Amino acid sequence: MIKKTLMLLALGIFMVVMSGCNSDASGKDNEKEGDNTKLVAPEKYLQIGTGPMGSGWYPITTIMSEIYMDNFKDLNASQIEGGSVSNLKSLDVEDIHMALNYTSDYADALAGEADFDEKLETIAGVASLYPVFQTIAVLDSNKDINKIEDIVDKHIFLGPKTGGGPVAFWRMMNEYGIDEDTIIKAGGKLSYGSYNDGASMLTDNAIDVYLGGGAPAVTALQEIELTNKLRILPIDQDKLDSIKDKDFGIAAGALPAGTYKGMDEDVPTYTTVAMLTVRKNLDEDYVYNLTKVFWDNQDSFMAQIPERAVHFTLESIFDGIDKDTLHPGAIKYYKEIGKFD
Repeated sequence: MIKKTLMLLALGIFMVVMSGCNSDASGKDNEKEGDNTKLVAPEKYLQIGTGPMGSGWYPITTIMSEIYMDNFKDLNASQIEGGSVSNLKSLDVEDIHMALNYTSDYADALAGEADFDEKLETIAGVASLYPVFQTIAVLDSNKDINKIEDIVDKHIFLGPKTGGGPVAFWRMMNEYGIDEDTIIKAGGKLSYGSYNDGASMLTDNAIDVYLGGGAPAVTALQEIELTNKLRILPIDQDKLDSIKDKDFGIAAGALPAGTYKGMDEDVPTYTTVAMLTVRKNLDEDYVYNLTKVFWDNQDSFMAQIPERAVHFTLESIFDGIDKDTLHPGAIKYYKEIGKFD
């Protein structure tokens, strides 16, 4: 009897030990399976070209960095401050992997025009994201400036010099017969810098005119109106109609009433489109996954930047982009979801 009891006790201990081992093994397997649910990137780092601090692009790429690190195993995603033109050039020399830029500059880069001395054959599109309202603002207290023609002899701030804003601005001004020489000869001045710097300069009356792009509001301008009332200069409709017919990736839009305090009516202006671009030599499956993760995590963008994310839609992914210039990885994803013919 004692012998039998000892045998049963030994058997019980053995079962408990085995149960514990199975539990440990199961836990490790589950952890391993959890690791396997994360995507594998071919490189350890993902560098994303963005805009300067104070721009609308910076928070977008902040969220992108977060969702990519959450979804790819051991991936370190980071932001590199720049501008539309400089981001495209950085992609070309492989300083970054992915970038935000304007569709107008993307078209120029592929054609070797404007700020690009030669065609960039090293870049590929991923998606158009949202329209950017180009805003030409003055302090309401400056009664000398009421229309575009009034800015010719004034001090104008144009944002980051390597951004897409100045390029689109001069193309728009060309419709008025205004160029850089016109401004300088009339006694005007031109300044460049971050949007926050420009906002401070406008508040201090160090500049007369501020150019910035927003969706629709420019964050730096919203901070100004805490203490100063702004006025937005309208673009004449005939000029907007004319530039739309040119292959610049520039369209007409209306800055919605209420975008800034005291703005009771829509203000006609020109728009560009912000887009995602990658290096053309990135692995097809990698870009497929980058594209899929971006669109699968729209809730993160809506939670943090709803004013821009509301425009992120699969219905406008090709706006201003030649579909043939998209990366094969992006095309693979869009075909999979029925968005690419």
